[in-house]
Amino acid sequence: MELKRIPWAEITPPFAINLVMGFSLGGFAALLPMVREDFQLSRTQVGFYTTFLFLASFASALFAGYLIDRLGIRKGLALGGLVMGSFIALYGVVPNYSFLLAFAFGAGLGQSLLTPAGNKAIIALTSGKSSNTVMGLFRSGVGIGSLTGASVLPAVAIHLGWRIAVIGAGLVCLGLAVSIFKNKGLAQRDQAYKNDGEKGGPFKKEVHDLLVIPDFRFLLLTGFAFASVLGTLIGYLPLWLHEEGGLSLYHAGLGLGLAQAGGVFGRPFWGLLSDRFRFFRQDLVMTIQSIIVITILLVFAFAGTTLARGALLTLAFFVGFSGMGFAGVYFGFLGSLAGAIKTGVATGLALSFVRLAVVALPPIFGLIADQTGHYTYSWILISVFPILSVLYFFFLRGKNPQPQDYRG
Repeated sequence: MELKRIPWAEITPPFAINLVMGFSLGGFAALLPMVREDFQLSRTQVGFYTTFLFLASFASALFAGYLIDRLGIRKGLALGGLVMGSFIALYGVVPNYSFLLAFAFGAGLGQSLLTPAGNKAIIALTSGKSSNTVMGLFRSGVGIGSLTGASVLPAVAIHLGWRIAVIGAGLVCLGLAVSIFKNKGLAQRDQAYKNDGEKGGPFKKEVHDLLVIPDFRFLLLTGFAFASVLGTLIGYLPLWLHEEGGLSLYHAGLGLGLAQAGGVFGRPFWGLLSDRFRFFRQDLVMTIQSIIVITILLVFAFAGTTLARGALLTLAFFVGFSGMGFAGVYFGFLGSLAGAIKTGVATGLALSFVRLAVVALPPIFGLIADQTGHYTYSWILISVFPILSVLYFFFLRGKNPQPQDYRG
C-alpha cells in the first residue's frame, strides 16, 4: 500500500462531511440533558430522540443508497449535508419537543444519504490496495467527530444556550455541503462512477444481483452480528460493569469510553492488516474479529463477575477494538463486492441489516436481563450472531466455496 498515491485532496470532502456529521449528532446527544430540562421531559421521552433519528435512517437506507448511485459522489454528499445541516439547525428554533422529534427524523434522512455517499467516494477514489485502510480512517471520523462535538457543543451551550450551539453545528454542515457541491475535482470524477440505469438496471434487479453472491450474504450476516454487539455495548456495557462487575459509576463509564476508543483505533488497524498482508483477506479478517468478540462476550457471560477491574477494562477496550472496529474492513469488502458504481445500493442494503440490529437487539438484551435478574443469558444471546457468521464463513458459503480475494 502506498499512501502517497491516494488522492487526499479529493477524498478530503467526504472525510470532512463525515467528521461534521459525527460532530453534530454526537454533540447534540451531549446536549440532551439541557433539552430535557428546557422542555421538562421524562427519561422515556428523551429516548425517543434516538428512536426517531435511527428510524428514519433504517427506513430510508436502501432507497437512499440507490439514489446516491444515480446522483454520484458530489451531489450525494452535498444533498446529504444539506438535508442534515438544515434539520440540525432547525433543532434550535423548535417551539416544543414534538417538532424536534420530527426534525430528528429529517436529520436521520440526511445521515442515510451521507453514509452511502461517503462509502462510494472512498471506494471510487482509492485503489484496491489501500481502500480498507482509508475506509477504516474514514469510518473513524464519525467517532472522532462525536467525541469532539460532545466536548465542544456543551461548552458553547453553557455560555450561549443549547439552541445557539446546535444552530451553529447545523450551519457548519450546510456550509460544507455548499463547498462540496462546488468542488470541481469531485465533479470531474462523478461521471465515471454514477449509475445512469444502464450500468445497473432496475432497483429490484440490483438488489437481487447482490443477494445471490454468497460473500455478500456473509457480509450482511456479519454486519448484523457486529451491529448487535455495538448497540448492546453502547446501551448496556456501563450498566453491566457497575451492577455485576462491581465497578464504580466512574469506572463503568470509563469502560464504555475505552470500548469506543478501541473502535476508533480498530477501524484503521484491521483495514491496514488486510491491505498490507495478502493472507488476511477481508472476509478472514472479519471472521477473526468475530472470534475475538465471541470469546470476550462469553467471558462476560460466565466469568465477568469474578474479574478484577483492570481485566474488565482491558476486555472492554478489546471488545470495542474488534466489535466496534469492524466498519473499515466491512465497508471496504462491500465496495470490493459491489464495485464503485453500485456501492450506494449495496451500502443501503447492508445498513438496513446493521440498523435493524442496532434498534432491535438492545431492548431484547435488556428484557432478558430483567426477566432473569442477571446478564448471563443476554451476553450469550448476543454472541450467537457472530457465532453464526463464523459458521457461515467456514461451512455455508456454497458447495465449493473457493476463497476469493476481492482486493486490488
